[in-house]
Amino acid sequence: MNKIYLFILATTLLYSCGNADKSTIEEDAMHAEERGPLLVEELLAANPAIKIGTMPSRIVQQKVICTGKIEIPPTELISVHSRSEGFIEGMTYLPGDYVKKGALLFTITNTHLVEKQRILLETKAQLAMAKKDYDRKQRLQSEKVTTEKALDESTARKELLTATYEGLKNELELLGIDVEALEAEQKFQSTLYIYASDAGYVHEVLVNKGQMIQPSDNLMQIANDDHVHLELQVLSKYVPLLAIGQKAQFTLPNSAKKFGAEIVKLNPMLNDETGTLNVHCHIDEEHDLQIIAGMFVNAEVEVEANDVHGLPLEAVVKEGTDYFAYCVEGDVLKKHLLKNVVVSGDFITFDTIQSEQMVIAGAYYVE
Repeated sequence: MNKIYLFILATTLLYSCGNADKSTIEEDAMHAEERGPLLVEELLAANPAIKIGTMPSRIVQQKVICTGKIEIPPTELISVHSRSEGFIEGMTYLPGDYVKKGALLFTITNTHLVEKQRILLETKAQLAMAKKDYDRKQRLQSEKVTTEKALDESTARKELLTATYEGLKNELELLGIDVEALEAEQKFQSTLYIYASDAGYVHEVLVNKGQMIQPSDNLMQIANDDHVHLELQVLSKYVPLLAIGQKAQFTLPNSAKKFGAEIVKLNPMLNDETGTLNVHCHIDEEHDLQIIAGMFVNAEVEVEANDVHGLPLEAVVKEGTDYFAYCVEGDVLKKHLLKNVVVSGDFITFDTIQSEQMVIAGAYYVE
């Protein structure tokens, strides 16, 4: 009997608790319905800290928050190519090495160059004979001993060989062949040398020893980091605030140190994909070892102080990352989400709201 009694008692208690929870939920819902709209007169009477008026204005020193990247201008990034095909016989530098202007970078071997040099010497010899033949035909023509056609043929041959010789000579000189030594000593050259056209650090080596290369192949990239600059990406809504000469500050990843920069160029077109404007800045400080090309940065641009409309922070409520304001609509307050909020100290600006009257103080006490 005792067991049966205990079972009945436990069942009754569980049923009662369930009903109590259900009653609590229903009561909360009823209270929420009873609370109804936020009546302006009742709120003002209940709490004098709540104030309603037109949106105030304030002179604010605005800062445009943006991101960017440390970059090297294209004029300081050098791509190294060979003027001729061939095999890489020697290479001197690796990524990270500093290269002086005129330093030997690669040694290229191309046996086909010997053929071009041989043709040059043969053409030179043929040109010498053609010049003699031309001089002889000219004398004979003056004495009326030869025909005018023979003189024309001699002239054409001389001019043809001259063009061939000069073309081959210039081509070999561009490839790095010592044509003077070739003509004077018949010293044939099958090796080419590639030298650095400017100083800088080796950024990337794209070939290896023994590799067959073509003139279109990029062998190496050299970066001169003496002129690194800052490229900022600024949202389109802030573009009207920007001007050449404005100062900016930026920080590097995992560093609290601030660096200064100045806007020197504004791209005339927005990026279609990101909707941002590219802003070119020169870094104020002399080159710092911490500043390395390719780094992403956080930056802020100081713009001119403007008289702007907005609300003090006490006139809004924050929920998570969103800000809300209370606007008067008839005799009630309606809660509105603020868009594109910019916080400047204890004052915030945002996209315009179509409302003449709103809470300008004490928003915390509204709900």
